[in-house]
Amino acid sequence: MITSATAAELVDALRAVIRSGKAVQQHAYLHEQLPPGAVALLSLLHREGEQRLGRIAERLDVDPSVISRQVAPLERTGLVRRRPDPDDGRAGLLAVTADGARYLCAHQERWAELVATALADWAEDDAEALIGGLRRLTTDIRAVRTLVTP
Repeated sequence: MITSATAAELVDALRAVIRSGKAVQQHAYLHEQLPPGAVALLSLLHREGEQRLGRIAERLDVDPSVISRQVAPLERTGLVRRRPDPDDGRAGLLAVTADGARYLCAHQERWAELVATALADWAEDDAEALIGGLRRLTTDIRAVRTLVTP
């Protein structure tokens, strides 16, 4: 089991990574005209296919109202489409469009280039170890979330 001091250092390190990513995103090369989190929404729809707003919110660990706010500009720009759910006409199904898939691909390529440049002196094994650690961390944090939810 890790110590409280190590856990605090990990939290600080994760916050620094997030701040660094946001700073890079402010650069014109990666500047987004979409709301924060929209790329995660597009990525989920591209990877997993058409689904209801509530399911998307659950998968992205956010409130459904957050997804509603993100979907509106994605629909306006033609990156996402909504259609009635054939099983429940009151609900809608969201899917990424061809334009949305192209946008997502270009976005992911830009970020992959940036990360590859930043990690140019890393060994492939080190990067794979980090990926594994981050996936494990995500799984474990999601598991503990149920313990702290009121």
